[in-house]
Amino acid sequence: MRLYFVRHGETDYGLVEARGARGVAKEFAPLTALGRIQIDTIARDYRLGEAEAILCSTYTRALESAALLSRAINKPLYVEHDLHEWLPQKDPLAEIDPKSFERARKSLSGTRIEEDAPWESVAEVRDRVLAVLRRYRRFQTLVVVTHGVVIGSLVGVQRLVDHAEIVPFDLDVDGPLRAPHGGERVPR
Repeated sequence: MRLYFVRHGETDYGLVEARGARGVAKEFAPLTALGRIQIDTIARDYRLGEAEAILCSTYTRALESAALLSRAINKPLYVEHDLHEWLPQKDPLAEIDPKSFERARKSLSGTRIEEDAPWESVAEVRDRVLAVLRRYRRFQTLVVVTHGVVIGSLVGVQRLVDHAEIVPFDLDVDGPLRAPHGGERVPR
């Protein structure tokens, strides 16, 4: 299966923070004006026109990005909860502890791995995303609009994926997926 991962456009977190959003409520943040321009710009990339469909995360920034792409390239859009961003804690309704969040970022970047940590591991991210992609094996080519850590968990990108960046990836949905580059590192 040929995948074109797309990281969502630039996000306006200030809008939801000004309204007092905390925790998972921050995921309701829409794109900025620049974020919309970023997506409109990449919609002209001929590779995306090859796709049969678009999959996207349920988070607002990915939904808005995917909706703009769907309209621009005239492809059906499927929304999948399990394409969401990495969870800094497994209980999405709990208040995020800043100290735990920083420990999680260090662990994910490979600085210090913590066993049985309360956050989602890169392997867990990869497994949930693969489960989604396997349900779409009937397609040869898909655009997947999601988040930087999600993309890195599959393709092994060792840097932050830019907003609206297209990351091509060939996936054998029925074969095993080994950790990218032999490790558990993801973009910071």
